[in-house]
Amino acid sequence: MDSYRQDSAYTSISGLDPADFKTLTPEEKATCRSWRRAVMAFYCALVLLGGVALLVSIPVSNPQVAQFMPAVNIP
Repeated sequence: MDSYRQDSAYTSISGLDPADFKTLTPEEKATCRSWRRAVMAFYCALVLLGGVALLVSIPVSNPQVAQFMPAVNIP
């Protein structure tokens, strides 16, 4: 039980340390980079879709939004 607490006491907050990254094999480095890109792409897509959903959920008949829209005169 004590060895478990000693092993799990250290956690890196920023991810893989540069010193640890240098000791990885080229395949492990490629895997780490691809996972990092995939996680960033996932969260960017999530933020983008959330923003689009927020904009779509605002009704056009809302007076606050209508004040910012220019008047359109159709002859």
